[in-house]
This record gives sequence, structure tokens and C-alpha cells, in this order.
Amino acid sequence: MRHERQVELLQRLARSGPHFQGMHAPHSMVNPTSAYTDPGRFARELKVLFRNGPTLLGLSCEMANPGDYLSTTLDGVPVFAVRQPDGSLRAMVNACRHRAAPLVTERAGNTGRSIVCNYHGWTYDPDGTLRARPLSSGAFDDFTLPCDLHPVAVAEKYGLIFVRGGSSDPIDVDETLGGAQDDLGSFGLDGYTHIETRTNTWDMNWKLILDTFTESYHIRWLHKNTLAGTFNSDCVIYEGFGRNFLSVGLRADVLDETTKPQDEWSLIPFGTIQYFLVPNALVVHQLDHIEVWRLEPLAVDKVRTHTSLFAPEPPANEKAQRYWTKNLDLLLQVTGTEDFPTMERIHAAMASGAIPEVVYGRIEPPLIHFHTALNEALATADQ
Repeated sequence: MRHERQVELLQRLARSGPHFQGMHAPHSMVNPTSAYTDPGRFARELKVLFRNGPTLLGLSCEMANPGDYLSTTLDGVPVFAVRQPDGSLRAMVNACRHRAAPLVTERAGNTGRSIVCNYHGWTYDPDGTLRARPLSSGAFDDFTLPCDLHPVAVAEKYGLIFVRGGSSDPIDVDETLGGAQDDLGSFGLDGYTHIETRTNTWDMNWKLILDTFTESYHIRWLHKNTLAGTFNSDCVIYEGFGRNFLSVGLRADVLDETTKPQDEWSLIPFGTIQYFLVPNALVVHQLDHIEVWRLEPLAVDKVRTHTSLFAPEPPANEKAQRYWTKNLDLLLQVTGTEDFPTMERIHAAMASGAIPEVVYGRIEPPLIHFHTALNEALATADQ
């Protein structure tokens, strides 16, 4: 993050008054629990937000070499993107044109020089062009239906890769980021190294995963034995970028930085800098690495999470590798034993029908922004 930008955010924080009250949202929000539990609402979210997209597929550094691919499922549509020999990307429906068998079965990997269906061996070039129907003895020569893979939209910029699962309509990355590109572009994401991705499934609505990270209010209670001694729980730094938004969780001693000469100020050691790329992703800048959360909603009450860690350079030795692995261990230990089990219980309570609404207070401005943006996106699509 540019130094001028860090100074701007720290100045805003210093002016916010006791307990950062000046950072509060202008008003609270009441949201019906049906926003989390209604299957009809969930179906609309999948179509409008995930199928029609665009959504974040991953970082450029995850697909550094020709043949590298990333895959996902968007409202039931299986898609994958492949790095081409010339360095560009192509994205396609992950289904063979013969009998719709999946062509890649892992979240990430390398196709080699060609994409081969493991059902009947139909073979495609990395750009999705059908190359061969082996041992078919001309049995498919009597029809003229094009059998290249169905394309979907993909776009890459600032080290971020976006796809649109429902069509090949072009994606404008700058428009998608809504102004966050100035910050994200300064991170140099395309120069990072992918360390590891771990996948988990949770019994809750997908939005509750992101809700977890939108506010610090819960830290002093939920994390009283882990994070509470280190992090501030009064409020976060918040800024909206269209439907996306920034939320910066703060260390307890963050204001000590503002006692130094301004040209020495740095937010990086004192903040967990989180960019929510609605609907499906969270890009987190920590002191010395990047974390990315990607979500795949599976049902109204089930979500798959992919949590990735990226280092600024390849690990030089096993000790460095263990250091990064330990960072990921700690992250998933806290969220996996404190945050997400609580969210599962919250979803169960809402699904019981006994709780008609939840309240987002002015102390939780990113949470209000997130759900307001979702409601507006659905309303616009309905119109």
C-alpha cells in the first residue's frame, strides 16, 4: 500500500476520537434472517452474483506457467481457466463436449500440452479447441455440431483473475474493483508465490463466512484467550468501493504510530488490511504475506472455503517453508475453532425460525455495507 495512502488512513483514525467513534457508520441496519436461510433468496444470489458474476478465481501467481489451471463451480456451472503458451488466459466450461464429463477434477494443477477427458479420451488444445476423438473410427463424422469447449469470460489485471461462469460477456476489471485497484495494484500481487491452499466445508450460509471478518467488535469476547490482548475491538477502518469494501482490523497500539514524524508512519505493522471482493473473495494483506479466502456456496446452509497463503518470494529452504505453513496453521486454528463453529451455531439458530431478524450496529460499518450492497444487487437484477 502506498505510503500516502497509509498516512491518509492513519490520519482518519487519529481524528476519530475515543474508541474510534468517528469511524462508526451513520446508521445501524436490521436484516431479516431469511437473508441467510431462504432457499429462494439463495437461488437468486447464486444466479445474480455467482453465475452472472464476475467472481474472483484466484491470483495470477497461481497460474504462472503454460498449462496451469484453476477451477471452480459457480451456481452449478463448472469452469476452469488455463494459462496459454503465449501467457494469456482462456476460461471454459469444465465439461467434455462428448458426454459432459469433467476435464479437470482438482482445484488447481497443470494440463500439460493438452486437455484429455478421462472418460473417453477426447483431447483438446489448451485454448479449448477439439484436437482428437481417439479410436472412434469416424463414428462422429456425420454431424457438424462444433465440439470445442464452451468459452466463459476471464480477465486478468493487478495480479487478480476474474471469471464469469454464466457467459462470455467481457469483464472490465477496473469496473469490477470499483476503485480498490489503486490499493490492490500497489501490492504487486503478481509477484507473490503461492505457498498452500486448504479447503474446508462448513454448515452455514456463505455470507456468514464473510460476516466473520467485517468487524472487530467480537474480538474481546470470542477471542478473549487468543487475539484480544493484541487487537483493538472498538471499530475498524472502513471504506467502500462500489459493492466491494476495505476493512482494516487494528492492533491495540496502532495510535502509537501517529506519535512519530509523519514521514515514518506505517499502517502495515498495525493493521490486517482486508479487501472484500463481493461476492466470493477476501484478499488480506498481512505484515509479510497475502491471504486469500475464496467461497463456493454449495447450499443455502453449506459453503466450501479455499484459504490460500502467498509469500513475497519462494521459500529459500525448509525452515522458510515451515514459517509460512505455521502462519496458515494459526489462521485456520483461530477461525476453525472459534469463529466458524460460532457461525454454524448462528445459522442453526436463524434456520430454526425463532429469530426473525439480526441487527448490525453502527460499530460494524463493513457489515452494513456488505449486506446493503447485496440487497441492492438483487433489487437491481429483479428490476
